[in-house]
Amino acid sequence: MKWNDHYLRSRVPRRRPVLRLALSVLLAGAACKPNQEPATSQLTGWLLLQGTEALHQHDFRTALAIADSALKQAPDGSDKANAYFFHARVLSEVGRFDEADADYHKVLEQAPDYRGVWNNLGNNTYRQQAYHRAIVYYQTEIAAHPAPIPLRGMGRAYVELGLVDSARYAFMQAIALDSLYAPAYFNLALLHEDEGHGEEALRNAQKALSLDAGNLNYQYLVGSYMVRMGQSEAARDYLQAVVEARPWHPGALYNLGQALVHLGHRDEAQKYLDQAEVVRAQQAKIDHLENTVRALPDDPLSQAILGFALRLVGRYNDAMHAYQVALHLDPSNVEILNNTASLCLIRGDTTLAISYFRTILQIQPAFVGAWLNLGSVYAMLNEPEAARQAWQMALRYEPNHPIAKAYLAKISGRRQ
Repeated sequence: MKWNDHYLRSRVPRRRPVLRLALSVLLAGAACKPNQEPATSQLTGWLLLQGTEALHQHDFRTALAIADSALKQAPDGSDKANAYFFHARVLSEVGRFDEADADYHKVLEQAPDYRGVWNNLGNNTYRQQAYHRAIVYYQTEIAAHPAPIPLRGMGRAYVELGLVDSARYAFMQAIALDSLYAPAYFNLALLHEDEGHGEEALRNAQKALSLDAGNLNYQYLVGSYMVRMGQSEAARDYLQAVVEARPWHPGALYNLGQALVHLGHRDEAQKYLDQAEVVRAQQAKIDHLENTVRALPDDPLSQAILGFALRLVGRYNDAMHAYQVALHLDPSNVEILNNTASLCLIRGDTTLAISYFRTILQIQPAFVGAWLNLGSVYAMLNEPEAARQAWQMALRYEPNHPIAKAYLAKISGRRQ
């Protein structure tokens, strides 16, 4: 079973000037050398740095607002190009691909040789499953700026089209440009797996893992291949690490179960095999919801339902992304806001949860559930007076609410 890997994002270099940090993030893995990066003013660089932080937090509304501010103040030239590039990235994250593509073309109007634009256009088109057009975009990027990232993107598109030889060539070319580029080895491993070349698949997966030892996708691939090749003892540690980090991963659960069967631990193995079946059914539901989102990209309810399903299986980062896209589409929806606040609590971010509950109550003061939850957060933070006030507000709108009464009685008992 193949597990969908995600595009690798560029690593943020250590803070030198704000300008350098902002731009290296914005280029999204384009691997520019310092003297190739477009020059940016201090103000634009600072704005885009703040926007990038908001984007990393899935705060799309803030990121777009900052991008709009950067566009308004940036003069024509490299500043404007960088602002359009970031604006396009945010739009891509929320599935507004047509608008993002228009922004990328505006980047080219400001800076015709801007690195990464055609690559990102290819990524957007790939996500919409228009693989032939994606290949054209990747080829345009490669012609202007040869780099492993667009070559890998092109190879992935060829895989989707069933053009195996072309895909292999693209991945090998990426490695020829950068022999330390782990994702290309990863994709070669998947290609060899599809062709039934087990030893070559394992060798390339191990190479990817040697270059990025903490990558769970690579650990899973190495472990699953080892199970198939009878190396269950060695596979167990890799698969155990993936299961601990991603208990929602059906392939890791199943292969760990198989490894334990081969090692004679049948009772323990059955536990993982049973869980794999449960998780497989959950993943099938998530796949269906993701297809719905692709078909209805502007429907906030579809995004929120996807977020809830992801949250149930413990994929909290993915769930937050879906919730934030839903809020981008419908920022005043108190049910989505409430679910997002609850997810913040699960992730231990009480400050952000309080902010969301307060937003809900500004929109709909009579939302009793939000008052109850807000009080519970304050109680958890050992702020009994704030908790008491929140629960009293719940009773103001619903005087006989049993939970609010119970909470108040409990906190009053503590004070005596």
